[in-house]
Formats: sequence, structure tokens, C-alpha cells
Amino acid sequence: MTARYDPLKREDLRPEHQAVWDGIARPRKGAVPAPFQVLLGSPELCKLTGELGAFCRYRTGLPPRLSELVVLCVARHWNCEYEFTVHTVEARKAGVPEHEIAALAQGRRPAFEDADADLVHRFTTELLERRDVSDKTYDDALAQFGRQTTVEMSGIVGYYTHLALIMLAHRVPGNAE
Repeated sequence: MTARYDPLKREDLRPEHQAVWDGIARPRKGAVPAPFQVLLGSPELCKLTGELGAFCRYRTGLPPRLSELVVLCVARHWNCEYEFTVHTVEARKAGVPEHEIAALAQGRRPAFEDADADLVHRFTTELLERRDVSDKTYDDALAQFGRQTTVEMSGIVGYYTHLALIMLAHRVPGNAE
């Protein structure tokens, strides 16, 4: 397959693109990850995606461990190596057990020690695979996390699906900077 991803340099961008670049780079110690480099092809989409991503990654009701589990499930579902590679590191930092990461990497259902992780996995995989969530899983999520966090969990699934499809369309490799 022909490569479509070409890393950008800030100085090669138009001034309005540079402002978006700077907004993405500021909280990331100057780095602009590959998804945002692709998205800079549409500065407004890039800016809005960055804002939604900051919310989905850092400000939902799910603790980081469960949020990162959602991301790994989404990345594996879409076979998006870039997202899986990046978020494997983040999942480890957030406390996702190594055996869960390894099972997901192999496309298997992990043996969860934690009921919340099992529920998050069920919710995410049902939504992705069936394009629906069973009444039992949905009711369990509402009972465990509440309505707001359940909505946010589906938002995390949607956001990382958005990124995965963009990475796949532009053939961003798993090792892209």
C-alpha cells in the first residue's frame, strides 16, 4: 500500500494552521501527534477534535484505567495500530493489567479481575460489534456509573472511532511520531 501520512513541520504551515498547531502542541510539551498532523489538513476540524479529545481523555467520569481500556478496545476493533500502540503505553501508566493489554492485542477477550473493567469492555465491544448495547449491559452501566458517565463512555467510543478511521484512511503507521 502506498503511504499517505507525511509528518508536518510547523514552519511549512500557513499562519492559521500554525496557530492550531501551537494549540495542540502547548499541553503536549511541543509535540503534535500524528492524528493532529493529519487533521491539520482541516484546521477547524483539527481544533475541534483536539478540544473533544481533551474532554474524552481527561475529563469524563471514568477513571483513566477504564478510559484507556475503552480506547484499546476501540483501537483493536478497528485494527488501528497507531492508536493501539500509543494507548498501550498510556494504559500501562493508568494501571491496566498487562494480561488484559496482551489479550486485547491478540484480539481475545481478557479475563478481567475487576467487575468495572468487565462492564466497560462489554459495553464497548457490544456497541462496536452489534452497533447496539444490550438492555442488561446498558442497565448495568447506568447502575454502576450513572447516566452522565455512561453517555461519556459512549462518547469515548465515538471519539476514538473517529480517530481510528482517520488514521486508517491516511495510513498512519503504528510507529508514527
